[in-house]
Amino acid sequence: MNTKKLKVWAGILLVFFLGALAGSLGTSVYLKHRIERFSRGKHPPIRVVLMKKLDHELDLTETQRVEVEKILERLETKLHELKQKHQPELKAVFDHNFDMIKEKLDQEQRSKLDEIREKMRKRHPPRKDKSR
Repeated sequence: MNTKKLKVWAGILLVFFLGALAGSLGTSVYLKHRIERFSRGKHPPIRVVLMKKLDHELDLTETQRVEVEKILERLETKLHELKQKHQPELKAVFDHNFDMIKEKLDQEQRSKLDEIREKMRKRHPPRKDKSR
């Protein structure tokens, strides 16, 4: 193979690898942003997400859109009620399992775990009200 063809192939491979690297980095940054946003609770209500998807996928009429929106509002209310009802049980499960993890750690790791738990509690404080 002559040097000119070798340079062309080297260039093509370089462009391919740089594209793959850029795509990989871009995807990583995007996913990190989405996960952080979700974990901070800055995600739209489930009815909004479902309505957007159903409207797009099913091409709903205006009448259907209004009726589906009502149903999704009821769904969201029921889910909120279930979450409130079972919040103490969920907290107990988390606490129990974090305590089990803590038993496996050394003192420094336990302190770090306590910090992590505190950050989680601050991000997702329990709601006292039953309304939305």
